[in-house]
Amino acid sequence: MAWKIPLFKIYWDEEDVGMVSDAIKAGMNWATGPNVGKFEELIASYVCTKYALTFNSGTSALHAALLAHDIKKGDEVIVPSFTFIATANAPLFVGAKTVFADIEEETFGLDPEDVKEKITEKTRAEIADDHNLILIEDAAESLGARIGDEKHENLLYLYKKHPHEKMGRILRGEGA
Repeated sequence: MAWKIPLFKIYWDEEDVGMVSDAIKAGMNWATGPNVGKFEELIASYVCTKYALTFNSGTSALHAALLAHDIKKGDEVIVPSFTFIATANAPLFVGAKTVFADIEEETFGLDPEDVKEKITEKTRAEIADDHNLILIEDAAESLGARIGDEKHENLLYLYKKHPHEKMGRILRGEGA
């Protein structure tokens, strides 16, 4: 079967190939070497934040976000019912229970009213900011996206209590 619209397309030039080759030749430090720090600084500047952390995947970033907030066995995390499997699996990685909430027909985003109905005393992370819970916004595929003249700066964003109290941005690499 020939794809009419490819799943992805890689754009590269010889400078890119040289940089990848140099990173591989650096030996054991290719995943933690100086280029990673430089990349994180560039991304932090691009998305207008003081710090940025990179991960090998969005799955790892979600897992780390849950660990950072001490989400554990017995806790519940509300996730959209229309999502990538990593979103549903991340709570399981830390022993928490995944609770699916419905999405809005128009936006395909979480339906805040359905989320409110799913909240229990065990819920630790969700979308509504009026329940003193953590909101983890996974927008890993949005780097570089714009709506009109406005740049979308969130990749994986953590909020506590109120969306204007930004806790930080976490970036992810290739994959899910």
